[in-house]
Amino acid sequence: MKTEFASPERSTMDEINASNLFLTSFTENSLVMNMIPNIMLILNSNRQIVFANKAMLNYLGLETSTSILGLRPGELVNCVHSDQTEGGCGTTKNCIVCGAVSAILSSQEGAAADEECRILTKSNDALDYKVHCVPLDFGSERYVVFLLNDISDSKRKGVLERIFFHDILNTAGGIRGFAQLLPDATPEETIEFGAILEKLSNLLIDEIQAQRDMVAAENGELIVKQHLVNAAAEIRTVIQLYQKHPVAENKIIFAAGDTPDYSFETDSRLLNRILGNLLKNALEATPENGEVSIRGRKVLNYFVFSVHSSKFIPPVIQLQIFKRSFSTKGAGRGLGTYSVKLLTERYLEGRAGFYSDIKTGTTFYTILPIQEHCF
Repeated sequence: MKTEFASPERSTMDEINASNLFLTSFTENSLVMNMIPNIMLILNSNRQIVFANKAMLNYLGLETSTSILGLRPGELVNCVHSDQTEGGCGTTKNCIVCGAVSAILSSQEGAAADEECRILTKSNDALDYKVHCVPLDFGSERYVVFLLNDISDSKRKGVLERIFFHDILNTAGGIRGFAQLLPDATPEETIEFGAILEKLSNLLIDEIQAQRDMVAAENGELIVKQHLVNAAAEIRTVIQLYQKHPVAENKIIFAAGDTPDYSFETDSRLLNRILGNLLKNALEATPENGEVSIRGRKVLNYFVFSVHSSKFIPPVIQLQIFKRSFSTKGAGRGLGTYSVKLLTERYLEGRAGFYSDIKTGTTFYTILPIQEHCF
């Protein structure tokens, strides 16, 4: 088996069961481990589960550990990368930036380790954990005590608060900027600025609603409302909304190519949110006098929206795109690309992705299905 990071080798189930029996045969040790309130696993030299305490079983809603013995931590929580290779958890290039795998490997070398771990599951759930690993030499084998603290709620709260205070203040700043231009505006400009102020005010209300939508989306409670949306009009709207946004200052936004005057059914509110987040992220990464383009095109039974900037994303950053609470912009950030993937794939039945090249820059895209009766 091949690997791009940790060893792919696995113990047999006979070896796993033997280790489990060995660890639990010491009644005193077993009692102590089950009394620990923290979620705890014991992993063997191949990073496979050979013991799970009662706190872990309760967290998973299991009566016994039989069904999880032999799994690795990423496989246990359905990490999106856990079955991308034959070797499983720990063997993909994405595992290089996984705090859980790094902590385990450090403990196998004899050092205790603390790391944070961001996981996106196969169902697009975002999980954040604090991982503490300690080496345990027991018998003739070195095990790893794997302690897990679910910090998803606190991370989620921090990110949502950042959006509420940061993004809404940005939009309010845009409104103030146009309001300051009104006293010296010509009659024609007054009409133009008034229309933009109305749209910015609507955006402010929309961003407040976005916070409620994200809470509902992560709880599986968001209601999708399908109706006809014109692709070209959506692109014009999002460009106009962000041209005077603070993140677009001294930057150029334009529609690339000829987006067809094509209408299809989707939730326009969620689509606007997705395109806005893609455009905002691109603008934040673009230097002064840089350009950001947005386009749309029909491909077979799908409609593809894409946003391009000249900024290249380093490989180590690429591995963490779409993970909630990960951001290169500082603590408390990191919901834009995650929300794009969540809304696109869980609610609009599409697919979100990106590609980045050092010569041509970065393009984020969202692919949405077109119903057969649409035109």
